[in-house]
Amino acid sequence: MLFRVAPEGAQIGMFVHAFEGRWIDHPFWRSRFLIETADQLARIRGSGVDALVIDRSKSRVVPEAATGAVAIERRSGPPRAVAVERRSPYAPGALRARPPAPVSYAQEKRRAERLIGKSKQAVMDMFDTARLGRAVEAKKLAPLARSIGQSIERHSRALLGLVRLKAKDEYTYLHSVAVCALMINFARHLKLDEEEVQALGVAGLLHDVGKVAIADAVLLKPGKLDTRERAMVEGHPRAGHMLLSQSPDIPAAALEVALHHHEKVDGTGYPDRLSGDALSLYARMGAICDVYDAVTSDRPYKAAWTPCEALAAMQAWPGHFDPDLLDRFADSLGLWPPGTLVRLSDGHLGIVLGSGGEAGEAMRVRIFFDCDTLTEIAAYDREFAPTARDPRVTGRDSPAFWRFDDWETMRARVLGEA
Repeated sequence: MLFRVAPEGAQIGMFVHAFEGRWIDHPFWRSRFLIETADQLARIRGSGVDALVIDRSKSRVVPEAATGAVAIERRSGPPRAVAVERRSPYAPGALRARPPAPVSYAQEKRRAERLIGKSKQAVMDMFDTARLGRAVEAKKLAPLARSIGQSIERHSRALLGLVRLKAKDEYTYLHSVAVCALMINFARHLKLDEEEVQALGVAGLLHDVGKVAIADAVLLKPGKLDTRERAMVEGHPRAGHMLLSQSPDIPAAALEVALHHHEKVDGTGYPDRLSGDALSLYARMGAICDVYDAVTSDRPYKAAWTPCEALAAMQAWPGHFDPDLLDRFADSLGLWPPGTLVRLSDGHLGIVLGSGGEAGEAMRVRIFFDCDTLTEIAAYDREFAPTARDPRVTGRDSPAFWRFDDWETMRARVLGEA
C-alpha cells in the first residue's frame, strides 16, 4: 500500500518509494530507501519536493499515522487501498514487459550495427531540428533509448564495443549514441530503477544538443581554441538546457545532464562551478560517460586512448570526477586501469597490465596468485577478450582481503618494478 506524505510528515522508519516534484529538488541519489537517520529526515524536510510516496509494506512505522498521510487511490467496493504510480514514457511497465532473451556476441553485433546506423540518423535529425529552433521531441527518442538498452541487456559488449569505433567525421552524432549506451549500462550497474535507466539513456542522447549553437569551424578545430572560441564551447551546456526546457516531455534527468555534464567535483568545471554534494548523481554519471567516450574516440586533435589508458588517466585527474563513482563505472565496463588487482573465474588473482586486442578492447593481466592454496605462483601474462567465457576476469579484488599488507611493494615486485 502506498501513501502520500508531505515532507514535514516524514518520520524515521518510513520507506520512501518515490518523491513527487522535480528530481533535482530532492537531496538524495536514490529515490527508494528507508529513512534511518536524523540527517536524512532533516534533508527531506528541508527539500523542495512536493510530497513523498511511502511504501507501508517496507516501513517500520505506520504511514497513515503521519499528519496528512493519504492513500494514493481507493477503488469502489470493499475498502481497499491500491498502489497507483504516475506513468511516463519512461515507466518500467511500458519499457520492460519481459527481459530480452540473451544471444551470442556475433548475433548481437549484427543487430547492434544496424541499431547504431539508425541511432546515428535519429540523432542527426534531432540536431537538425534543434538548429532550426524547433522543439526536440523526447518521445521520439525514448524508443531509441529503449532499443539501445535492450541491446545492452542481451549482450552489452557488442554495442558498447562498436559504438566506440567511430570515424572523426561522425563523432558529434555517435558520441551522443555512445553516451546513451554508457549511461544505460552504468545506471543498470548501479541498480537504479528502470524508469531512471531509460530517462538517463534519453539524457545521453540529448546531453550535447547545445552544440548546435557552435560553428563547425570551432567544434572541429584541430588546434588549441582561443579565448573567444573557448567561451563558445563552454556555452553549450546552457544553450542545450535552454533549448530542452522549451521542449515537451523532456525528462528531468536530461535537463540536469545537459546543464551539468561538464562540472567537476572540485568546483572548477562549467557552467555553474558546482562542487561536492551540489552535484547530482546524474551530473556525475554524465561527466564520467561523456569524458570516457571522448578520450576513447579519434578526434581531430587527438588519437583515441584505449579503455584501460582512459580509465587510468581519468583516475589520475584529482578533483575531476567522483572517485568512488568512477570505480563503479570501471566495474560496469569490466575494464580496469593498469595496476588493478583482479580476480579470475578459475580461482587466480592477477594484476592488470593494460589493453590488448587489435582495438584495445581486451585486457592483459599478469597472473600471480592461487586463491585455493593461498600461495603465489610463477607469474605469467594472459590476454582476456571482453567476450571471454572461462577463464575470464570477474572483477576487481581487495588487497586487504587477501592480507597483502604491503600491496604497493608486492605489486611492484610482481610487475618487475621493484
